[in-house]
Amino acid sequence: MIGCGSSGPQIVPVEGSVKLDGKPLDKIMIEFWPTSDGPRSFAETDSEGRFKLTTDDGKQVGASVGTHKVTLKDAGLFAKFMGRSGEGVNMAEGKKPRISGKLSSTETTTLTVKVEPSKKNDFELDAKVK
Repeated sequence: MIGCGSSGPQIVPVEGSVKLDGKPLDKIMIEFWPTSDGPRSFAETDSEGRFKLTTDDGKQVGASVGTHKVTLKDAGLFAKFMGRSGEGVNMAEGKKPRISGKLSSTETTTLTVKVEPSKKNDFELDAKVK
């Protein structure tokens, strides 16, 4: 039937970038957590700090309409490399996170955004804690 919508929250395309001190950050895991109904959406930044969100189930591109708490995690710290003998070598050992741990939890993040249904949702996220 034409005109019938699907049940559940409206999902719209969302993209953006993550920067720290004006410089793009790669390998940052972004999560949009809706403050009302809707699924979590996530992405990882590319080499230019850009991302495009996908819903948790991987079936839809974007995020639900409404306000979201945004969390950021330095995915580069979780990389492991398998050495020749098969043992796990932690490539992140000795590295310091590039962003504050405060941004990694919905309880402590200072980042919020509003996803709107009728506009281009392209967010520039500042990874500096305010």
